[in-house]
Amino acid sequence: MIEIVISMFLLALLAVAFLPLLVQGVKQSSANSTLAAATQLVNNEMELARSRLTCSSLTPTSYSVADPRGVTLNVVRTGMAAGSCPTQTVPPASPTYPITVPMTVTVTRADTGAVVSSARTIISVALS
Repeated sequence: MIEIVISMFLLALLAVAFLPLLVQGVKQSSANSTLAAATQLVNNEMELARSRLTCSSLTPTSYSVADPRGVTLNVVRTGMAAGSCPTQTVPPASPTYPITVPMTVTVTRADTGAVVSSARTIISVALS
């Protein structure tokens, strides 16, 4: 009987020793889940912007979405402000279309304000 009690005590001691490792693993898993959701949102916004072919269709946008764990993520796409597309000019002056316009997509956590994922690119667009 004493051997069983001692073996149960040793098993309990091992379980307590591995508990912090288990907790850290769960925390890391949840952080990775949020990072994966944010990266997917950035990729979706980039693909959406690439499908837009005119300067006027690349207006800035922002919205909020919850990841699978319920964390609210704020998505902000910046680029050409509405009405700021360059007008076509007579050569040799610039700009001449097609042109490239910069675009940035940033995903932040609503609760902490920390940037989770971000990407920048330039997109070739035609005259609006």
